[in-house]
Amino acid sequence: MTIDQERRFRPEIQGLRGLAVTLVVIFHLWPYLLPVGYIGVDVFFVISGYLITGLLAQMALRDGRVSVIEFYSRRIHRLLPAAILVLLVTLLGTLLFISKARWEETAKQILASALYVENWRLAHEAVSYLDADNLPTPVQHYWSLSIEEQFYIVWPVLMIGVIWLARRWRLSLRRCLATTLSVVFVASLVASIVLTKTDPAQAYFVSHTRLWELALGGLLVLGEHRFRLGAGTRRLMALAGIAGILASAFLFSAATPFPGVSALLPTLATVLVILAGGVQAGRFGGLDLWPLRFIGDRSYSIYLWHWPLITFFLGQGHSLTFASGVGLIAVTLALSDLSYRYVEQPYRQPRGGAWWKPLGYGTIAVLACVAASEGLLHFVTTQRTDITLIGTPAYPGPAALLAGAAVPDGMDLLPPLARLRRDVSSLFAAGCQQNLKGANPVGCVLGDPAGARTIVLVGDSHAAQWGPALNKIARDRKFKLVSFSKSACAFARAPTMSDGKPYPSCYEWREKVLAEILKLRPLAVVTSQSNAGSVPNDLMIEGLRDIWSRLTEAGSRIIVIRNTPLMAFEPGDCLSATPVKCFTKRSDAELNDVLALAAEGQKNVRVVDMTDAMCGPELCPAVVGNMIVWRDNGHLTATYSLALAPYLAPRLGL
Repeated sequence: MTIDQERRFRPEIQGLRGLAVTLVVIFHLWPYLLPVGYIGVDVFFVISGYLITGLLAQMALRDGRVSVIEFYSRRIHRLLPAAILVLLVTLLGTLLFISKARWEETAKQILASALYVENWRLAHEAVSYLDADNLPTPVQHYWSLSIEEQFYIVWPVLMIGVIWLARRWRLSLRRCLATTLSVVFVASLVASIVLTKTDPAQAYFVSHTRLWELALGGLLVLGEHRFRLGAGTRRLMALAGIAGILASAFLFSAATPFPGVSALLPTLATVLVILAGGVQAGRFGGLDLWPLRFIGDRSYSIYLWHWPLITFFLGQGHSLTFASGVGLIAVTLALSDLSYRYVEQPYRQPRGGAWWKPLGYGTIAVLACVAASEGLLHFVTTQRTDITLIGTPAYPGPAALLAGAAVPDGMDLLPPLARLRRDVSSLFAAGCQQNLKGANPVGCVLGDPAGARTIVLVGDSHAAQWGPALNKIARDRKFKLVSFSKSACAFARAPTMSDGKPYPSCYEWREKVLAEILKLRPLAVVTSQSNAGSVPNDLMIEGLRDIWSRLTEAGSRIIVIRNTPLMAFEPGDCLSATPVKCFTKRSDAELNDVLALAAEGQKNVRVVDMTDAMCGPELCPAVVGNMIVWRDNGHLTATYSLALAPYLAPRLGL
């Protein structure tokens, strides 16, 4: 079977597309029904590698060359109109249905999606502590399209190089192509296996851990002519392939390392289905079923539309039930059918004319999307938090709880919702927070640098959130403030973990920081930390007391600030959708604090509890005195931290 013969329409491949997108949609709507339906994306990768390599190989073997212009023109006609349309509609929908707190990140991801680098944007977020807990945006699903487009850009250029070498050395072009793809396959698969073990969050999105799946499809199209399969064998292969895909979706779990070795099951199963081709055994026709083919024809549009609709629905404060999921599927199918008929199909094939037209039109469309997302980013970044309003009658903040200050109605919130996610401690902006991988102390001098007395702030991000308050206190009282903080790293000689794994950089960092603090001989060391983690309380208490004793023996006082309450909601989304419901019961939010337990009976260790400045007797609301308390479900906004300075200062005992 030659590559030319294989360019005919393959109904079973359309059925395979239909199955793949169905798995993805069900997973996004009801993950409890289909725990690993995301493997539908891996099925798409193999199909794309098969079809695109076949198209390019057909050009190369027939004409002895690859027309990059013709190839890119076809890709633009096939993919760009629907993709850009959905991005522009999503941008509009974001303004209507998504919290302002998520506008900035959504605009950045729309920009990345328009430029087909969304997978790298998400990979960056996976290793960025501030962004790691970001909720999914309406365009997050463009990560897989980005990987495919990057393949489409690189592979034709690589094939041109292979054609040149094959001519120069008088080698078989087919063998050279197969050898090149084999190298890509092996190198990418090894990278996928290694990175999935060491950094699974990043491995899921980066291009080099996924290229082997597209290369696998390419190897299939180059080598399938060697197979001479009987009808019975093909039927068994089709059944085994379908079973393998479904088994991956149902039997894997969220704990399964992916992609890595696990991705071999759905991808090799896809190879079996494609290699089996159209099969028929009585009423069994494999994947050549009209419902699957109907969905398969519209699979690209379904994939594009389904995720924005889900996020818009959730953005309005609704929950995904079975009934609402069915409704979203109906809307997705309706929009996808319209998109398929009036956007995909009319622009699917080049209509002649100058070669530059599709490239020019495509560039204009991408630039229009870039300009629109940049416009939204400009709006968000020009929003400012006027800190001079803190403590005024319009914005009493914690005074509403601690002093019974009146709270006027109808005021805009402080900080503005559009800047909520970026209303972080100045320690982050100044580069004073060590990241998850670094181990060297990053000490920043704040307060009054010329101050005769020194206080130190040390701990994880839950300590860093007190930076704005302590910075003001230190300036007002002529203290020099030195901060040392590291993401998710407790300042305790305890076996701290990160994502369930040992955290060696944390151990190294805290010993180096301890040495630096001892050199500073501060009057006081202020510390706080999250309660999150898998370290038993007794080990953490022992580890805290160990390190505190070293500091108190050197003459420093320890001031422990109890951890902030944990909210049961995402403040930005809640305040946008259902502001009257944005509170958590204090009894649920206020957890037993391991720092306070460790401080019991310890000399020169003082515990400061600021919970009453954030929560009332019964409830912990998202907004106090017209000021937003929490940036996310566990960290204070920098604005509210600053507002707490007058109330924190007398409790420090300095």
